[in-house]
Amino acid sequence: MDRSVHAVRAAPGSEPAVWFGEASRDPVEENDGRPSESLYRLIGSRWVVAVLRELDGDVVRYNTLHRRLGGISHKMLTQTLRRLERAEMVHRHAHATMPPNVEYLLTPVGAELIANLAVLERWADANGLPY
Repeated sequence: MDRSVHAVRAAPGSEPAVWFGEASRDPVEENDGRPSESLYRLIGSRWVVAVLRELDGDVVRYNTLHRRLGGISHKMLTQTLRRLERAEMVHRHAHATMPPNVEYLLTPVGAELIANLAVLERWADANGLPY
């Protein structure tokens, strides 16, 4: 019997590949110069853009971020921050203190995404589209 550990792939178009309950750590793939669906799943998540906006131009501690967002569970915030960290949009810095002090800040990639989202919002506003 084969007892090797392996990733489980879902059917195309459904959920992304998982590794013990975590999203795949594969980078965003390109298809004929177009971003893959994983990019849209990432930025289309309910909390991703809200977290990125809260981190824009600031270093924020985990509990401060949780308070600012209001309505997000600790589990969802942790999952969202991990996804953003894997996508290299957020940097996590854990201080060796008791209790642990963890801070988050945007990477240049995350800051660039926020700038591009602002352009998209201005375009939507100019064209009378909801955002």
